[in-house]
Amino acid sequence: MAQRTASQLYFDLIRLFKQWPIDKSKTGRDLGERLREQFSKAFALGENSQVNVNEWNQFYDSMKLIISNDIKNRYPRERNWTASGLSREQLRFLLSNKSLQANRDFMKKLK
Repeated sequence: MAQRTASQLYFDLIRLFKQWPIDKSKTGRDLGERLREQFSKAFALGENSQVNVNEWNQFYDSMKLIISNDIKNRYPRERNWTASGLSREQLRFLLSNKSLQANRDFMKKLK
């Protein structure tokens, strides 16, 4: 856990964000999108921004763990199932903006 300067953090975080895909089916609700917004606000002046270096170093280290799947690889699941019993693809569809909008439209028709 090396301490980085604000300038180093800026460039390191940009590299990490390039590895983090944005889920286009969740526009406006995607975690990667939100994290990029936070980053843009904090580093509004680019590498010359004045930020809380300790906080952003911790953010970088946490994000790197998530992106690298380090925990997932270190502690593999014995079973690959969900509490709902649905597959990963089914859950992805149900949580998409398209599906949520269809549910809202359906509920309006019921009223």
